Amino acid sequence: MSSGAVFIHSGWRCSSTYIWHRFRAAPNVRAYYEPWHEQLARVTAEAILAETPENSGLRHPGGNEPYLKEFEVVLDPAGGVRGFDASFALDRYWIEPEASDLAQQAYVQGLIDAARSRDEIPVLACCRTLGRAGWLKRRFGGFHIVLVRDPIQQWLSFYSLRRRPRPTYFELCHYVLLSEMTACRVAARRVLGGDFESAGSLAQRLAVVRRRFKRSPARLSFQVFLAVWLASHLKALPHADLVIDVDRLARDQAYARDVEGAIAAGSGLRPDFSDCRAPAPHGIAPPVEWRQAARAVVDAMDLREAIVGPGAPPILFRKLAPALAALPDARAGITMRIAEALGGLIGGAALARLQARVRRA
Repeated sequence: MSSGAVFIHSGWRCSSTYIWHRFRAAPNVRAYYEPWHEQLARVTAEAILAETPENSGLRHPGGNEPYLKEFEVVLDPAGGVRGFDASFALDRYWIEPEASDLAQQAYVQGLIDAARSRDEIPVLACCRTLGRAGWLKRRFGGFHIVLVRDPIQQWLSFYSLRRRPRPTYFELCHYVLLSEMTACRVAARRVLGGDFESAGSLAQRLAVVRRRFKRSPARLSFQVFLAVWLASHLKALPHADLVIDVDRLARDQAYARDVEGAIAAGSGLRPDFSDCRAPAPHGIAPPVEWRQAARAVVDAMDLREAIVGPGAPPILFRKLAPALAALPDARAGITMRIAEALGGLIGGAALARLQARVRRA
């Protein structure tokens, strides 16, 4: 049975805060912000009130309204959010849909129940769920949205937040995720330059990668990011009911209206994206030969067919087309051309159903 929840999956610096902010403004909605963030293990009522978009320094919308106010009803008197463990943040990011994780399942169910008991629709928006989108859909049903941003601008958004020549938190998380990507261990080793042990808590693992990679060149940071970006989206897109191109959302009002309609049809909610504005492109050129670096990652992970093949998600090729211009073209099937014509509105789940119908025809 479906929970009726809305799940918004994205990477970091991908306009997810804006999308969450617009869902939050809808009536009868409890929109949880970053419900897999490790800080929820220790957050207090006082800390919730203190942290707002205005004082975050992250260029987020929302003004002085606390990010985490929706969690007030699920706080444990002893501290932290009920049922949440800091290990949920990244430990099982790559969890397979059929895997069991009863503790994480109970935590998510608790958030959904807290909203439902107040006659509210639960919305869970997080930058840490692309790798577990299939697991969440199998356990909770609901309506699943995947956000996709131009990876060059997304990575530059990390890079622009550096206050000194050291990796940001966002970059460090990608190092951790790639080092623990068992499905692509050989490729991860090739990109990272070898294996390394990263046991312990997330804080300890972040410290390990900070020490190891704090002086690494920008090229490595970009390649690690892109490897995780590719693997995460390839894992999430087949389970998406709606894919939103956040770059297009900001510049194409007709597309924004179509997205609003698709969300209304799938979830009963209609967030208003009329005020969506594209962030100005970062004024610096990528400090890497990014086309060459991107092709090296695609080759290391053996993903050419997954990106340019007949069954590939069209949006990934669109985002990577400048880098992949040198790759051989694949013969596009009818479903790919239809998906392109729909401008990315079709989700992975819908695309799979369309492919099945074409095969039967």
